[in-house]
Amino acid sequence: MTRKLLFITFANKQAYTGGGQGAQRNLKSLRIVLGEANVTPYIIQPQEGPRSLGQKLRRLTGVLKGYLGALNDESLNDIMRLLDSGGYTDLFIDSSQLGLVARIVRRRFPRLHIYTFFQNIEYDFMRSCVLEGRDYLHAFWIPMARHNERCACKYSDKFAVFNQRDATRLNELYGCAASAVIPISMTDNYHDDAPLVDIDYSQPREALFVGSYFFGNTAGLRWFCDQVLPQANMHLTIVGSGMQAFAHDIPSTERISIYSDVPDLAPYFEQADFMVLPITTGGGMKVKTAEGLKYGKYIIGTREALQGYEVDDTIATVCQTKDDFLRAINNFHQPYKFNAPSRELFKRKYSFEATIEQFKHLLQP
Repeated sequence: MTRKLLFITFANKQAYTGGGQGAQRNLKSLRIVLGEANVTPYIIQPQEGPRSLGQKLRRLTGVLKGYLGALNDESLNDIMRLLDSGGYTDLFIDSSQLGLVARIVRRRFPRLHIYTFFQNIEYDFMRSCVLEGRDYLHAFWIPMARHNERCACKYSDKFAVFNQRDATRLNELYGCAASAVIPISMTDNYHDDAPLVDIDYSQPREALFVGSYFFGNTAGLRWFCDQVLPQANMHLTIVGSGMQAFAHDIPSTERISIYSDVPDLAPYFEQADFMVLPITTGGGMKVKTAEGLKYGKYIIGTREALQGYEVDDTIATVCQTKDDFLRAINNFHQPYKFNAPSRELFKRKYSFEATIEQFKHLLQP
């Protein structure tokens, strides 16, 4: 019997964020395993622009029902119509924010195989966004996230996570054992046949940060620019969606260059001596770390930035304090801008091809 899968995710306004790239990887992997014609994506779209009074009331009703991830009654009805008429055997929910979908679908389609991918432990992530980001108006996200994740665990057949930390936390919070730990991976579209470029140690080190403008990135980056950069022998290039706004968060300095929404990241990676990732909060795995490995970059970053990655000191230095970062940067001594062990690790563990077998195993009945 041919299997037919409905893939449910929600639209991300910034396609190159970690969540957006994770969703694209998951969809592409499922299509390779089951066949492109047998996997249909359904994307829950957020409300754009100003909302009418009726739309605001419907959104409030959705919040009271526990809907996260732009889920609403209309999208739920669409999903039910697809499942009623499409002959689907499997449902893949791409975020535990949509755990209520698993509960609603299970009650109506008890024989459907349901999979949920936990891109974060959303309860922990929402707590971090609200408490550390001081976004107290969205405190209701925290119980909503927990409710959705409980539903995902109760009504899904299998669960996948990005790393062992999330697998452990999933079990602690909900008593659920992850069916698979599938690390972030991406298409290898980088050609590493260019001549090696020496690092010029007569000049300040050239460091790169890649990431979009949101609290999970900017909190640690702001601390780094304030505490570490003034004493570090380096220039910092910041590249990411919406990052022009970060210029207003820090004092003006010639030691920082900021570029937003660039069409191609490759030139920025190639000119960097190393990547710096002072990430202090979040969940899952950081896509920007995999990107750095893909381009053969040595990484100086926090434990959070490297969470889930199997690195050693030929590939990365873990830093938790100001002094850690200063030692790692000022004592940096790699000979070339391209770090071969980083590139080899990416190809072996975090390239798209490296994780296909794990998806095949997850989808076994």
